Amino acid sequence: MKSQLKAETKFEGIYKQLRELAFTRGPGAKLPTIRQLCDELSTTRVTLSDALNKLEAEQILYRKERQGIFVSSTIYHKTIGILFDSSLLSGPAASPFWSMLWINLEQEAQQRTAYRDEICMFRFVKSISDHINPLPYDVQEMIESKKFNGLLAVGVPTIMGQSCEDMQVPCVSFAANSHWNVTLDSRELGRMATLALIQQNCKRIGIWTPTVQYPYLEDREPILAMRQLLNEHKLPYYPEFTRQSYVPPSQKTLTLQEQGYLLAKEVFGTFNPTRPDGIFISNDMMTDGALVALEELGIRIGQDVNIVTHANAGSPILFGRTKDMTVFEFDPAYIVQAMFSLLDQLMLGPVLPTTTIRLRPQLRQYPLSSTRFI
Repeated sequence: MKSQLKAETKFEGIYKQLRELAFTRGPGAKLPTIRQLCDELSTTRVTLSDALNKLEAEQILYRKERQGIFVSSTIYHKTIGILFDSSLLSGPAASPFWSMLWINLEQEAQQRTAYRDEICMFRFVKSISDHINPLPYDVQEMIESKKFNGLLAVGVPTIMGQSCEDMQVPCVSFAANSHWNVTLDSRELGRMATLALIQQNCKRIGIWTPTVQYPYLEDREPILAMRQLLNEHKLPYYPEFTRQSYVPPSQKTLTLQEQGYLLAKEVFGTFNPTRPDGIFISNDMMTDGALVALEELGIRIGQDVNIVTHANAGSPILFGRTKDMTVFEFDPAYIVQAMFSLLDQLMLGPVLPTTTIRLRPQLRQYPLSSTRFI
């Protein structure tokens, strides 16, 4: 059991060795006596007592008077906190995607409670402008006192300037920044969408993105991927067809459907003689609005213009309206599985370096009778 403590303090070293011993022995096991532990760890009673007090507070060990030190029967029990930005479920940019993600988190939590010794605690969190302490005080207090063994955060920043090693508990984030993240591979989405349009013989290809706040939706990765692929196929890049929807100064916000509707009216209006013959729309709700405008303008999908769109598996958006389009989708269930899987690795230790898992989109499969791009 003896080891060199190197740069860590004597207390930290004793604490880690006792913790490792507890997990090695398992629930209900009796540990050596105070005197034996002091001899084996080459430490004092004071330092040993401090380490035991901390392990008792974390419910890893417990002491019985005149009987000894024992490993807690709940040593393998884990509590996972799930933080969710409540603003994602309401407002102009709200999407069924976030509700589906929440439902999948609940379902996964129920399964883990039933089959594993875990409890998942859900908490809606309002966005806070304080970048140093972005979490509510009570949540931060629970993290500091290690009430959680791990955290999942959706839309909630949790880094607060710490390095990986300084994090009180490991946290895996989606749609926010942390040391450990699960995100959508928007660059691969842009590449696959562009390739689909090229294979449909489109020569004037554009990309439309919404005006929203979430990094993986507004970044330029899909555009960079599109430009690279066009260059490889010796096709021109039309910057005028790369559009982010415009919100007039007189109007603070527009729904994603409204953004798509107005952009389609602008690009395919009667006063615009130059039009794309292929468009990738990076948001399904934006596509929903654009389809309304295109129908009003008499623009035929698959004939006057080819459309590739992003979608979410299981979403009611675009239901029954994609037979003449190519659809690449992300599955909220896969996002949740990836988040829990990465958190499991982190809770087992040792600390992983900064990690990002990028989930690739999948081509939506259609019935065999449908004639679709493959």
